[in-house]
Amino acid sequence: MPAKNGYDWSDLSNPPHLDRHSSVKHEIICEYLSRYIGVFTKNPMVDRFRINLIDGFAGGGRYRSLDSSDILAGSPILLLRTMKEAEAKVNVSRLKPFSIDAHYYFVEIDKGAVNHLELALTEDEFDQQPNVHVLHNDFLQALPSIAKDIQSRSRKPRNIFILDQYGYKDVPPATIRKIFEMFPSGTEVLLTFSTDSLINHLSGDAACVKRLEKCNMEGILKHPDLQNAIEVKQSRLLIEQLLYQEIQSQCGASFYTPFFIMSRSSNRAYWLIHLSSHPTARNEMLMTHWQSQNSFVHHGGQGLSMMLGYDPTFEAVADQQTFDFYFDDNADQRVLDALMRDIPEFIERSQSFTVQDLVFKTCNTSPATLAQYKSALFQLQQHQVLRVMTASGQTRRSASAISFDDGIMIESQLHFLL
Repeated sequence: MPAKNGYDWSDLSNPPHLDRHSSVKHEIICEYLSRYIGVFTKNPMVDRFRINLIDGFAGGGRYRSLDSSDILAGSPILLLRTMKEAEAKVNVSRLKPFSIDAHYYFVEIDKGAVNHLELALTEDEFDQQPNVHVLHNDFLQALPSIAKDIQSRSRKPRNIFILDQYGYKDVPPATIRKIFEMFPSGTEVLLTFSTDSLINHLSGDAACVKRLEKCNMEGILKHPDLQNAIEVKQSRLLIEQLLYQEIQSQCGASFYTPFFIMSRSSNRAYWLIHLSSHPTARNEMLMTHWQSQNSFVHHGGQGLSMMLGYDPTFEAVADQQTFDFYFDDNADQRVLDALMRDIPEFIERSQSFTVQDLVFKTCNTSPATLAQYKSALFQLQQHQVLRVMTASGQTRRSASAISFDDGIMIESQLHFLL
């Protein structure tokens, strides 16, 4: 029988199957970590990089493939391999040796999964590393001791929390806020949130209210529009938006990837939410999604309003496909076109504006990368819709030269884009 978390770890010789959407999710996380190390090691003077990787729902570290008899690595092993490969990649171009000083905290409440994980660490020869900590515990209970250990080694640590919960109840938003309060800079959180698990069982009965109270989201049941959203697709879109607003308001992070995500090869839908305190981190995660292209489907538009709010006047509400955004071959041009349409209207509503104002105020509701923002601004300047100016009043002459401190001014008479 499947365990409570969806995987049966009772037989050490027979690990559970890894479903395809989890495999893609692992690829996204590993690719992001590779990009992360690349960003922070651009300076050749940096010869040592310290980081803490906390896998709050580590699992057993080994799975069976759905398509063969192969044993596949779980997230703890993949994290260790990714850091090892990233270190080797940096050293290829270095004269002075470079090292990654990583501490790993693998938290798992299922004893059977812990047994599998210890075996997986031994098989990959990671079991003797002193910086690898396997904790048989619940993540919420283990968090204080993990935080204390991290704080004992550094005042401003870099941390990545990977919280791949099964469902939606195990990581209340208040816990994420606490993480960002304990580590206000240099910390990121990758959170999975099963929207389908919540929406499919959403009701006003006592059991549902209790589940929502556990994650501080009982307020969505009181939303007046939810009572009127009879049509299934209409109500799901509204609930997704309400959930996102709750997570955004309660978690305490400044920057998000706001995507509602579902696997094209699975009926299970979930969010893979990236939360951080710095726009560069958000941009790198976005670029990871762009690189993955067709692995995920995202509900929303392509301009400055990807997470579309519920609006009963939207004719498109009757057809959920209207809101789907794919990172496919044409997506880059669609995003650029939408930005060129949305940016002038957004800026016109503000008195003074810099590039940083624009990006910081809109990036959490847009699939656009920083490079796409710059490209749209430069093309709008070429169309004489606006000007991007340096602090000394000089007009920027290329998209790549645009910086956060540059000012944006709408031309006195807008030209219509054809």
